[in-house]
Amino acid sequence: MRRMLLYIFSLMVLVGCTNEVEEEKNVYLTYKSNLQETEDLKSESELGFNTYFDVQKEGEEKINYSLVISDAKVDMYDVKALLIHDFMVDDVFPSVGIFDEPVQLLRNSDDEIVLSGSINSDSDISDIKFRLYLEYEDSNNLTNAIYYEVNRG
Repeated sequence: MRRMLLYIFSLMVLVGCTNEVEEEKNVYLTYKSNLQETEDLKSESELGFNTYFDVQKEGEEKINYSLVISDAKVDMYDVKALLIHDFMVDDVFPSVGIFDEPVQLLRNSDDEIVLSGSINSDSDISDIKFRLYLEYEDSNNLTNAIYYEVNRG
């Protein structure tokens, strides 16, 4: 009987973990799809934070990119972010707060979020477009969602 209870408990834990992973995957895919399709993009002046974007070629066939989000103008809690591009890849895009714990970005602090990835290609990268989705709760517990096409210049 004791083994049976242990087996049932183990099965419940495994099912719970599988459901959580599936839920995270579905959230990620929804964010990605919304970000690809939206036309309601914020301008840089409308962002409540600063961004620094960097793209570098490493060797002949690898492109590294990163976006640093810092200097929040308002306190941001439970931050979730996703950075995508329009170059065809099968890789998962860099994110925070979706597959891991959400973070915070507080004003008047050194807090920052870094989203980094790479593209394996020897193609010209000058036409690749990058987009950011950032969701956070403010100090009034209101959820804010930002869609932004990254300014590369």
